Amino acid sequence: MTAQAIARSARKIARWKLEEVDELAKLIQDYPVVAIFKLVGLRANLLHEIRRVLRGKAILRIAKKTLFCKAAEKAGRPELKRLLEDVKEPIGFIFSKIDAFKLKLILDKNRIPMHAKAGEKADMDVIIPEMNTGLPPGPILGDFGKLKIPTKIEGGQIWIAKDTLVAKKGDVISPLLASLLARLDIKAVLKGVEIERAYADGVILTKEDLTIDLEKVKEDLQTAYMDAVKLATEIGYAVRETIIPLLVKAEAQARALAIEAEIPARDVIVDIILRAESVAAALKQAIKES
Repeated sequence: MTAQAIARSARKIARWKLEEVDELAKLIQDYPVVAIFKLVGLRANLLHEIRRVLRGKAILRIAKKTLFCKAAEKAGRPELKRLLEDVKEPIGFIFSKIDAFKLKLILDKNRIPMHAKAGEKADMDVIIPEMNTGLPPGPILGDFGKLKIPTKIEGGQIWIAKDTLVAKKGDVISPLLASLLARLDIKAVLKGVEIERAYADGVILTKEDLTIDLEKVKEDLQTAYMDAVKLATEIGYAVRETIIPLLVKAEAQARALAIEAEIPARDVIVDIILRAESVAAALKQAIKES
């Protein structure tokens, strides 16, 4: 290659980098939330699917860390470089106008079922259904036997005799099971983009910060609601949620007062008579014992 060709190539590379920095800088300026995720183990078809899920909500972009840092400087937000501290693996970026917590929930909800590799944990109960495997009899029958999967031979092919649970959610997938599930095209793990860090409103949020236990939050809200209704009822604070408990409480208190004061109202006359009978019986017994 001549010196002139090398120079042209260098100019072309430099122009590409400048254009990339400009595009990243514009994304940084236009989107208030920036998140990063690791690229290790993510397939191209998975990223394509995630792009589809985020369409209209966020932009997923693969870029070099050095170019992102230059773009952050150019956009006037150098603090974004803190997202990359101690990150050595290749990463991707998500530029979003929606809340970082909501973004993570969307990504978690849209993980895609994929074949498990040996050593991975099942993200669901893995059931091999009653089916024709399409596999001819051979050494693989021994693999089914080792995994306690009942089989039968029909038409020169292996059939699964009945639905069989081969792994529970959270179980580690063995090499043998991983191989068999792949041959049967049964998926046991959910793959997706997992946010490592996100920048929002001047704050760097870690993966742990963004992780929300929705069931626990729901339980906490339900408990807080019940406690608030109890307190409001106790102090007589009338709102839509407490008006019925307050009326029930008032009715019970009025009834107890009427019985104690022996007011012969229709609703309490029977209780007054029963109370009088009880007192009379106790008095009779006391006299008899004395």
